[in-house]
Amino acid sequence: MTNPKSEPEMAGMETDQTITPVIMSGGAGTRLWPASQGDHPKQLLSLIGERTLIQDTALRLRGRATGFAFTDPLIVCNESQLVPIRTQLADIGQTAWFMTEPCPRNTAPCALMAALEIAGREPDALMLLAPADHYIRDEAAFHQAIGRAVPAARSGHIVTFGITPTAPETGYGYIEAAEPLDAHASRVAAFHEKPDFETARRYLASGNMFWNAGIFLCRPDVLIAEMQALREDIFKACQTTFAASPKTKDTRALDAALFAACPAQSIDYAVMEKTTKAAIVEADIGWSDIGSWRALRDLAAATDGNAVRGNVLALESKDNLIYTDGPLVAALGVDNLAIVVHEGQILVAAMDRVQDVKTIVEALKNKS
Repeated sequence: MTNPKSEPEMAGMETDQTITPVIMSGGAGTRLWPASQGDHPKQLLSLIGERTLIQDTALRLRGRATGFAFTDPLIVCNESQLVPIRTQLADIGQTAWFMTEPCPRNTAPCALMAALEIAGREPDALMLLAPADHYIRDEAAFHQAIGRAVPAARSGHIVTFGITPTAPETGYGYIEAAEPLDAHASRVAAFHEKPDFETARRYLASGNMFWNAGIFLCRPDVLIAEMQALREDIFKACQTTFAASPKTKDTRALDAALFAACPAQSIDYAVMEKTTKAAIVEADIGWSDIGSWRALRDLAAATDGNAVRGNVLALESKDNLIYTDGPLVAALGVDNLAIVVHEGQILVAAMDRVQDVKTIVEALKNKS
């Protein structure tokens, strides 16, 4: 088994900690159909402001903050996304290194492959696993949370960032915090699945339950060792794939046949729910996973509750999301709808059903 560095060895470090961001860009974003689909998923879209989500993610994960400095990020993406991601990062002056996946295998193999890459290239760095398609309003608070997580990560914990809940949200998983590890980090008592509304209300009132943002900070050697101990099948498959995958100057293309044989599972199920090394740092950062059109409406809504983009006229209408990439969309006397026009495809959905938009994608696949 891989032997992680000793805690005293890591605790003696006093210089700014190097952190390598791992930007996970494998998500399909099917709940944001028709805008997000195929080789152009939501992380490549400009949904809030002028920049795309992956551009915003890269920009918030570069430079220095108190106690740490970011290296160039490692982008893990589907091989079909490599060219557009390179182009988008070049547009903001961001250099990076890349790992391409021939097929989606979820976040556990993604995280382990990244850990193997970083352990060989930057063994003293911490790795920050972050989805490419999330929104964070308060970058300074996010950097503060990362700085607060560094001591626990250095000492061998896998730190997850618990988002301070603002409502009894039923669309997120929750993390239950236990006793403190230090001034800012606590042990994780349990991970909880998406609750019903009454359970979410109890979680909100408890004071020790946080939204699971899927962002993690750890040492690569610790993640490798925990994966080997807890999911040896994933570890062996990834180790074999990594060794057989060619690398150019800045890109490693994962072997298609070997990677396809790797078990697909999230890092939450594979590691975080089983490890004794899980820790949590609270993060009040204005976070959203933009997991549905409703989430986007809530972020972008004006005083009438409507979030609009493009050529839109909304009269006597409220609490709608209306996006169009071309033709005029006029709404009259309608409430709580998602209306999206993208490249000739049109979605009209009740706002309380937008979590189910992915079923349209599945139905279209079956139809074709």
